[in-house]
Amino acid sequence: MTAPLLPPQPSQLFQSPPPRVQPQDDIRPAAGPRGGGGGDSGRPEDAGDPGKPDGAGEGRVAFVLQGGGSLAAAQVGMLRALTEAGVVPDLVVGASAGALNAVAYASDPTVAGIERVAAVWAAMRRKDVAPLSPRALVGGLIGRQDGLASSAGLRHLLESGLVVPLLEQTVIAAHVVTTDLATGHPVVLSDGDAVEALLATSAYPGVFPPVTIEGRRLIDGGVSADTPVRQAESLGATTTYVLPSVGPTPSAATPELVPRGAFALALRAVNQILGNAAWADMSAVRGTVYLLPTPGSATVNPFDFRGTRNLIATGYRLTVDWLRDPAPVPVPSPAPSPARIRRPITAPAPGLA
Repeated sequence: MTAPLLPPQPSQLFQSPPPRVQPQDDIRPAAGPRGGGGGDSGRPEDAGDPGKPDGAGEGRVAFVLQGGGSLAAAQVGMLRALTEAGVVPDLVVGASAGALNAVAYASDPTVAGIERVAAVWAAMRRKDVAPLSPRALVGGLIGRQDGLASSAGLRHLLESGLVVPLLEQTVIAAHVVTTDLATGHPVVLSDGDAVEALLATSAYPGVFPPVTIEGRRLIDGGVSADTPVRQAESLGATTTYVLPSVGPTPSAATPELVPRGAFALALRAVNQILGNAAWADMSAVRGTVYLLPTPGSATVNPFDFRGTRNLIATGYRLTVDWLRDPAPVPVPSPAPSPARIRRPITAPAPGLA
């Protein structure tokens, strides 16, 4: 038996109650229909923009888990710290790798359950979830298949007991955000086959093939809603805890060092695009949003799993510290005017000479 990755005893984090505490007795049973705006059983639900909650009560709390590949391992430590503090959501919403954590947590939202998820992350390697072969690479490059890697390894991992068979069987209502390949719009899956839903939201374009559900070809949820706070609000959330994976957070006092290398720079740019979109979405929702700190993206490659143990431990430590004095995302101030670069005119513009 391996040693736990996180402290075995709950930490004494507070001298005052956390922002939102829900007694364990309020958690829904593991079987049967649950609330949370799931819609018709087994059907994808479009939820691109916030709207009126569908049958939701007041004061609903959501955990929103951002995508980010291997960097999402930090969310497991965050979930452990929140659970120890007694912060329990009414629903969880996730995209891409964040959806895997969301559904695994919602399947068994206990310290023991989170420890099992941590052990899976710690043992994971790229070849386990995204094995590459010359045949697959050639097939993808010449257009004979829609992905460079097979999703068989990820399917095996999910079917090994990490998640419940059906989304409606989770203890806490779980919602998986995917992207419709035809329209580019987010599609929320709230019922049906959990493994298929997670394979769809993990179908990183070009790496894994799309997954067809209810006639729709679905891909990575991070393409349309990497931080699905708007979807959480449309499902009835009035208070949202965002568990990020990609750093730095928009409020970080010290920016990360700029990486070197073409691949690292490209990923950094993508992370900045996603981070800016997440900040805009968090600022636009009507409810209260808490943004947890992230360890950052020192492990730039989202398919590099060698740093997952450290990410889990750091996510836990940062969240424990943050919970001592949590603060919601502030209401944004008017955006400043774009900076202008003034250059001396040394020659007339073409056509003006």
